[in-house]
Amino acid sequence: MKSVSHLLIAALFSLFLLQASNAQLNGIVKNAVNLDPISNVNILVIGSTTGTSTNSDGEFSLTISSFPANLQLSALGFESREIEVLRTDTSLVLYLKPTRLSMEEVVIVPDRTINPITNSSPIARSTVSVEQLTSKAVTSAVELLRAETGVFVQQTSVGQGSLYIRGRAGRDVLYLFNGFRMNPSFVRSGQNQYFGAVDPFLINKLDVYRGPVSVYYGSDALSGGVNISPIIKDFSDSNTLSGKAMTFLNFEGNGEKTLHGNLAYQSPRFSLFAGGTYRDFDYYNMSSKSDETLWFPYNETLSNADYRFKSFQASSKVKTSEYSNLSLVSYYGEIPDAPRLDRITLGFATENVSSTISPENAYYSNTSPLIFWGNTAEYRITTPHPVFQTIGVKAGYFRLKDYRKEQDFAFNSAPEFSILDSERTYWFDVSDTTDFDQSASNQIQASVDVRTNLQQNLYLKWGGDFSIDRVTSRRHSSAGEEILPRYPDGSEYILSGIFAQLDHGISEQLNMEYGIRYSHTFANIPFEGVDTDRKFNPYSDHYGQITGAVSMSYNYSKELTLVSNISSGFRAPNISDLSEIGTRRSNQFQSPNPDLSPEKTRNIDFGMQYYDGEFSSEFFVFWLHYFDKITRVETGNLVDEFGQVQDPSSSTELYTEVTNQNVNSMDLFGIEFRGDYSLNSYVRSGLTFTYTWGKLKNENGVNEPADRIPPANGLFFIDYSASKSLTIRPQARYAFAHRRISPDEISDIRVSENGTDGFVNIQLLVNLETTENISLKFIADNLMDAAYREHASSLDGMGRNYTVSISYSF
Repeated sequence: MKSVSHLLIAALFSLFLLQASNAQLNGIVKNAVNLDPISNVNILVIGSTTGTSTNSDGEFSLTISSFPANLQLSALGFESREIEVLRTDTSLVLYLKPTRLSMEEVVIVPDRTINPITNSSPIARSTVSVEQLTSKAVTSAVELLRAETGVFVQQTSVGQGSLYIRGRAGRDVLYLFNGFRMNPSFVRSGQNQYFGAVDPFLINKLDVYRGPVSVYYGSDALSGGVNISPIIKDFSDSNTLSGKAMTFLNFEGNGEKTLHGNLAYQSPRFSLFAGGTYRDFDYYNMSSKSDETLWFPYNETLSNADYRFKSFQASSKVKTSEYSNLSLVSYYGEIPDAPRLDRITLGFATENVSSTISPENAYYSNTSPLIFWGNTAEYRITTPHPVFQTIGVKAGYFRLKDYRKEQDFAFNSAPEFSILDSERTYWFDVSDTTDFDQSASNQIQASVDVRTNLQQNLYLKWGGDFSIDRVTSRRHSSAGEEILPRYPDGSEYILSGIFAQLDHGISEQLNMEYGIRYSHTFANIPFEGVDTDRKFNPYSDHYGQITGAVSMSYNYSKELTLVSNISSGFRAPNISDLSEIGTRRSNQFQSPNPDLSPEKTRNIDFGMQYYDGEFSSEFFVFWLHYFDKITRVETGNLVDEFGQVQDPSSSTELYTEVTNQNVNSMDLFGIEFRGDYSLNSYVRSGLTFTYTWGKLKNENGVNEPADRIPPANGLFFIDYSASKSLTIRPQARYAFAHRRISPDEISDIRVSENGTDGFVNIQLLVNLETTENISLKFIADNLMDAAYREHASSLDGMGRNYTVSISYSF
């Protein structure tokens, strides 16, 4: 492992120290009608003889001697276009259309973080578009972001996962769908499975915002956020019909069988898109080198890890006038029933295996079902008036079902556990009674975004947003017994805010953005009364918070751009913080505490972006400080399963009572790196590296390692374009050993007391376009059949496995 670490460090710094002499533009040109990349686009620097053309993937690299630069784009069948570029960029996305529309009408998905002067974002971000699916080992939406700069994926169940951004997950990361918050008002502190309801094949792109973005989107964006942009087809000069059918088959890993299809109709004033996916996971097969003595029922294959995923999306765009349009999106994703695997393990964290170890539950599901239904409508208009240059009005309705169930053993025979295979004679019965925990979020949302052109190179983006979430919650058993729900049924949570962002091009080299936002939160919780287990009467409270941000981008030289951000984030106490009640995995009992204040963060980061014809890189360092952090604190009481205080000598099963309080502070420091080097027109290599270090000051004023900090991790790849139709990518996804773990992790069955070992997962991706309409993809995962585990995950990674995909498009 040390030799691998040394090799990766050497590759990291050799890429970072590479230098060249010319400033470069790197980007992609897309068809604004169907979002496909356009090949053979001629790109000319106006007033010079410098030019280039896009390759078969629509990508280009262009040497620029000075900025600003005016580019002319032309291609057969598309309207020519001129654009002014003020600085270098590696993620420039340009659109060409066959019809004459204003610049604003070719922006597919508006984004508050985009600076209209540079047409790029001043904050640290990672973007994955639908065009990059061929370079991804896709099994879920989170897989699209695995090993991306600043991102870590933790997995609890098959085909799912939770995103870490700058070392944090759960309620610290804001999920957005088409610009609206996907987070329900009961999103919890730990990892959540909500991203598992998103279909990777119905995404136009994913934008990861690294660092607090509360000034743009309000509460929950403490460490960052991710925006899911759905596919919305644009208009076409003539009536056209297109479509795609695709299938995925996995062997020896999870038995995935996936079928996806979509159809699109486009005309000069109307577009319609419809697509859907069905996915079937049969089992979960770990490496043959995994320690099978830690798994139940005693082998590396978890045969009951099967579940089925289904999704459907419809979207439409209507041209309401020459300068306005209406977009509609409806998405539905469902995971009907998927087991939570850490409930059937025998205890990964146990260093000395005991013969008394047994699984906690016969069956436990966090998705029974998990459903996300998102609907948005947006009216967007461009006017000649500088005060209202663009106006976007959006409304949405989101419903998220977070249903769970638990089924215990009725009988589990002895010996419950044995290292010796000959002694593994066991049988068990599962209880006839199933306990159901069913909570749902119903969010109605609205927003207004306005862009005002104050003067040349000075823009004001301003507006506001509003959401109201009504929560339903119920707990009951199949025997008809009603239990106090996890959250008070009928709770309401209202978020609103107004914001203003000033984008200022001070000079050709320096661009600044200043942002401020006032957010207001109202929580109305119908506690059941002081005489109930929850022990509180109905409650309501208000929270107000001001957040701000200052961002800078400075073209230090033709090759190097410096970027810096100072920002603040906050998270208002939500329904889960204020009212959750019930037992937890670590033998704790959560009691409510409505006397809480918002959590807050302060962020400073500094980045360098380097671009030339062969090498492009991005390097960020950051400091993220949490204060007034909401944390579970022990009350000193021992209680029963209903929260009633018991004597320590009681014969009933006892739990340690905990409750939420604003008592902790935390500091996170990190490094984020991405580098790509083109050896020639056929070979390209790249490396990502993310490292986060965290320190927590607990309620006793003692410093300790922060909880759930991911290990240093990343990806190294080599792309070889053997021909226009064949690309081959060997890649290594890696993580360093992680020994600095928190006290909470030591008591977690998913984390070894000695931390988590480092690993290298060798993969091979092959893409072949057999004809103009048919393409094949082959993925070989974990070629060395290594036994490895993502830190804080509840299962080892899959062993050596293979996936084959075939797609047909017209």
